[in-house]
Amino acid sequence: MAITIDTHAAIQNLTAAGIKPEHAEAIVRTVSQADADLVTKADLKAEFATLEGRLTAAGYRLAFAVVGANAVIVFGLLKVLLPD
Repeated sequence: MAITIDTHAAIQNLTAAGIKPEHAEAIVRTVSQADADLVTKADLKAEFATLEGRLTAAGYRLAFAVVGANAVIVFGLLKVLLPD
C-alpha cells in the first residue's frame, strides 16, 4: 500500500528542525519512494488478541499439566505410605 505525503511540507519541517536542505530532500525522497507494508492500529490489536488467546490457552495447558503431575505424585506417595 503506497502512502501519500506532502513532500514539500516534509522538507520544510526537516529543514526547520535543523537538517540541511539536501539531506532533508534525500530523506523525503527515500521515504516517498519506499514500498513499505504499513501496519495499522487495527492490525496490531488483532495480532495482540490472537497472541493473548494463545498465551491463555498455553497457560491453561501448563496449569493442567502441573495439577496432573502433582496428582500422580500424591497418589504414588499414598500408595507407598498406605499399603493395602
